[in-house]
Amino acid sequence: MSVPANAQYVGVDWSGFYAGVQGGGARATTGWFFPIDSYFTLLNGKRAFDTDPSGGFMGGHVTWNHQIGTIVVGAELAINGGMIHDTRIGPFTATFANDQFDTSISAYGTLTGRLGYACGDFLVYTTGGYARAHANFIAVSGPPGGGVVGDVRQHLNGWTVGSGLEYMLVENVVIGVEYDFIRLGGETTQIATTGTPSTDPFVLSTQDIDIHAVSVRLSLKLDHP
Repeated sequence: MSVPANAQYVGVDWSGFYAGVQGGGARATTGWFFPIDSYFTLLNGKRAFDTDPSGGFMGGHVTWNHQIGTIVVGAELAINGGMIHDTRIGPFTATFANDQFDTSISAYGTLTGRLGYACGDFLVYTTGGYARAHANFIAVSGPPGGGVVGDVRQHLNGWTVGSGLEYMLVENVVIGVEYDFIRLGGETTQIATTGTPSTDPFVLSTQDIDIHAVSVRLSLKLDHP
């Protein structure tokens, strides 16, 4: 079967709306700091320690792309849930060796712009924009303490940058992999402890949280004919 002389090859069109899912693993670094002496610290002693939460996550995303030649611009909203978690036991002193400090990031989302280069079935892109996360910081005193609990919950704002590679598996299905760096600003929170009453205030200042996340993605092009 002959091909007409004036026929033109129609390459992959990345323009359109997409919806999909993603999942992967993340590792974070942050720290606890008690700006004043509290039940969990030594008087005029050590008040800070670092922690390295890690774990898995899953979520969903919606994406808009617009292709101009080989350049693809767009925007994306992504939401993830999971457990990026770390537990430190007795970081201050051997006297309170059973005190437990849990750090966890249970959910985070990003709203980003996208800039990419299309090469046939492949799209290489970078992202950048706004990030927000929900983080928990829970301190529980162990023996010989009195069962004091401090539970700080923070909604943290920040920014993100990343990059990824996508492949158009068929005309409306895209698979890909993406790396994201997220920085969330720390906050200072004062709460009342629970459990055995403590007369000391519980004031916690969290350091910035840096998250390195790698995800595998599956997207469906919604406006494919």
